[in-house]
This record gives sequence, structure tokens and C-alpha cells, in this order.
Amino acid sequence: MTKKVLLIIVEGQTEQIILEDYLDAHFANSTIRFDVQREDILTKWDAHKRIPNIKNSVVRVIQSYLQKYKFLANDLTAVVHITDADGCFIAPECVKIDETIEQNLFYTEDAILVKSDKRKQQIEQRNDMKAKNARILIANDHFSINRMKVPYQLFYFSTNLEHVLWNERNEIPTEKMQKADEFMDNLSGTIEEYLSAYLPVSSELPYREKIKKSWSFLMEDCHSLQRGTNVPLLFEMIKTDVQ
Repeated sequence: MTKKVLLIIVEGQTEQIILEDYLDAHFANSTIRFDVQREDILTKWDAHKRIPNIKNSVVRVIQSYLQKYKFLANDLTAVVHITDADGCFIAPECVKIDETIEQNLFYTEDAILVKSDKRKQQIEQRNDMKAKNARILIANDHFSINRMKVPYQLFYFSTNLEHVLWNERNEIPTEKMQKADEFMDNLSGTIEEYLSAYLPVSSELPYREKIKKSWSFLMEDCHSLQRGTNVPLLFEMIKTDVQ
């Protein structure tokens, strides 16, 4: 019997580096496949600078993957989607101008620092777009792909993956993959155990309640800038819904 495919949509290759081996080893009943976008589809404008329908965007990503690798919608057991929170739920006044920063954008525990008023407006617009799209995707537990109902769940790292793994919100992009490899080489336990320490809700709650509360927590105050993740629930989703 051919194993079904668990498709994991990620922004960058670092997510694949930290998750792939563990998922392959612990969930052998499914074929684990990563689709690396190399961009954030929750903040991607279309060619005419319009905000696309995020549900259609996700469906297109899934369909494109199926077409490229000659899979059918029926081959999918579920689709997992992982995004960086990027501070998208903070109030506009928490995006602050600081002309002394070296980068164009700098994340802190309670603010996003930018160099100019124009950049502040751009980041506020990005945050608004990403927050709205995240809320839409959270409300979807499946997508209809070629008339097949495929389970779907969005998960997050906050502020981003590097922040959760080695406590650096503002990592230099060219160093991410090397540091992810080094992190995994030096990890003493499992990645599931490590990430569970940053789950912002009680592990005793039922799965669905944990998902809901983990997102509600992220949307409060400046939590989308602070170190946390609900990716541990990805493992629970696979154990309960996929195996």
C-alpha cells in the first residue's frame, strides 16, 4: 500500500532542516514532503499591488506542488503550513521610527524599529495584511483541492524560527541555514521536546483548544514579537489525525 503524503508548506529551508529528519523517523506511515516557498505568501501582493485572496493563494501552492510532483489530491493526508509571526499582531504605535538602527527593520521584545515614516507605513500595512490573512487561514481546517477535502492547519514561530531556536530575532539571512545545521547537531533531546518548552498554552488541554488558545495568545499585546511557537501541536496533529 502506497503511503499518503503529508505536505508541509514553509517559508524557508531552515524549517525543513530542523523538522524533516524527526518527522521522517517518527511518522513512518506518511511520506513527509516539504514545499519551500522562499517567500511569505501571507504578505505577498499580486502583480497589480492588490491583496490576493489568501485561500486561493494556498490552494494554488498546493495544486502547483501536486502538478510538479505528479501527485493527486487523494494522495494527500493533510497539509501543514508554517509561518513566522513577524510581530504582525502588534498595535500600529508599536512600529517605531529609530534612525540610528543599522538595518531597515529591527525587531525587539515590544516594538518593530524602522528608519523612516515611509517604512513605518509599509510595515503597518504588511502587519495588517498578514494578521488578516492569518485569521482567515486559522478559521480553515481543510481546503477543497480538485474536489477532495484535505485537512489543513496553520502553525507559527514567533517572532520567527531563529528567535525560537537560538533566541535571535534579527538573524543575518545568509547565516540561517548554517546556524540551523549547528543547532540540530548540538541538540541533546528531540526537536519536539525542545519546541514544547515554548508552547504558550497548557499541554493538558485538548488539541483543538490548544490550537485556538495558542493563536489567541499570539494576537494579544506584543506576543507576536515574543519567543513562542505552536509548532509542537503539529506533531500532535499528525499523531491524532494522520497516523
